[in-house]
Amino acid sequence: MTKNRFWEFKNYINGQWIDSFGKETMNNYCPGDGELVSTVAKSGEEDVNQAVKYAKEALEQSDWSYDPRLRSDALNEWARVIKENHEEASAILSLESGKPISEARMEVSNAINYLKYNAGAIKTLYGRSNSIDRNTLSIMSREPVGVVGAILPWNYPVTLFMRDAIPALAAGNTLVFKPASQTSASNMVLIKYLHETELMPKGVINGITGQGRVIGDRLINHPDIDMITFTGSSETGKNIMKVCADTMKKVSLELGGKSPNIVFADADIDKAIPYIIKAAFSNAGQLCTLGSRLILENSIAEMFLDRLVKEVESLKIGHGIEEDTQLGPVISEKQMNKIMGYIEEGKEDSWLLTGGFRLNVGDYAKGYFIAPTLLLNPPIKSKVVQEEIFGPVLAIQTFDTEEEAIELANCTDFGLASGVWTQDISKAMRVSRKIKAGTCWINCYNKLFPEAETGGFKSSGIGRAAGLEGILKYTEIKHICIDYLQG
Repeated sequence: MTKNRFWEFKNYINGQWIDSFGKETMNNYCPGDGELVSTVAKSGEEDVNQAVKYAKEALEQSDWSYDPRLRSDALNEWARVIKENHEEASAILSLESGKPISEARMEVSNAINYLKYNAGAIKTLYGRSNSIDRNTLSIMSREPVGVVGAILPWNYPVTLFMRDAIPALAAGNTLVFKPASQTSASNMVLIKYLHETELMPKGVINGITGQGRVIGDRLINHPDIDMITFTGSSETGKNIMKVCADTMKKVSLELGGKSPNIVFADADIDKAIPYIIKAAFSNAGQLCTLGSRLILENSIAEMFLDRLVKEVESLKIGHGIEEDTQLGPVISEKQMNKIMGYIEEGKEDSWLLTGGFRLNVGDYAKGYFIAPTLLLNPPIKSKVVQEEIFGPVLAIQTFDTEEEAIELANCTDFGLASGVWTQDISKAMRVSRKIKAGTCWINCYNKLFPEAETGGFKSSGIGRAAGLEGILKYTEIKHICIDYLQG
């Protein structure tokens, strides 16, 4: 583990580290103890304009868009250098976000895997050709969209950078990205590792740090940005989509979730309970695919909940950087207060099984710690069932029939992910096909792979990340028609 606990970064534009135009900076503090972790540039519209300018020049003048071997080599080399600096990247991530160091290490490892997948996949990104008649050949060529603007989230800033934005580079686009203000150093340190490789042409990737309402707004309004990719709240995603319509930008949006985990009476309980706890409380519940609703068959509810409560109450809560921590703080005081508001409402119309309070004494006094909370049978229209809390809160609903379970699973406006627990494969397939969600895990949860697409139905977004579709969305199809009849 690195002993360093402070990092400083400027903007990265056209292959160089430069101050913002206003030379302002902003600080990030650890949500576990309030200590300073990083200082980054506080940028404005001029910085975005400069980054977009160089990204457009790189798109038009470099070989990046036309040389998949170059792109593959650059991404593979980037993955190699991140692996060499795995502990530093994990430490920054843990300290900025508050997540346990074990989860941070896993996130960095996942990011490396996404890079390697894209580096390999881009070599086989084929178009197609059709022989129309004796004298005509049609070629469908896949070409990059152009300059892509990426607005990154704070909850999984490393993995989601590689999963959501790096495929744009793999497809031959150039990129201007804005890290979340809370976790800017976690992204910018990855650019430091890329800079060491010297393989990517200048201007292909540019990172601008600052406030979302300034940087993000300029990106989505900039006339030379051809596509926006965003991971975050549904409300923000809908606003981005409206603004992008004015300049006909393509959009890719992975938004909120309120994902159900259905446990039938014949499930393997010993396997299910650890998965359900991880699904609900990983990263202190700050995860878009979070299994934040447990839908539990009544006939096993008492036995299952007795075991679940005991396991949840035994979780080790502490500072993320400590090796034995299983549940860290939430990202900020603002987020903590929002979560506590949901909990207080939930306590009024649900059975509180455990948790429901803030930990704020002793070692917890300087951080934003919330005890993992279980709420039993809140009304179906209550906020803790319908709205994304983004915190360590699990709403539990019980059912008697398969049809009732499916109805409960589909009762929200979201459709990002879901889980089904049963040893009856016919039942598992019936239920998974009827759940309106982009992913359904059967007898597991949150198994996310570079090779497999993820994304949402309904208010959970547009487009898919990872897999082949995660690259193809960053391309346009051009029809090239050749008539070789001699006159």
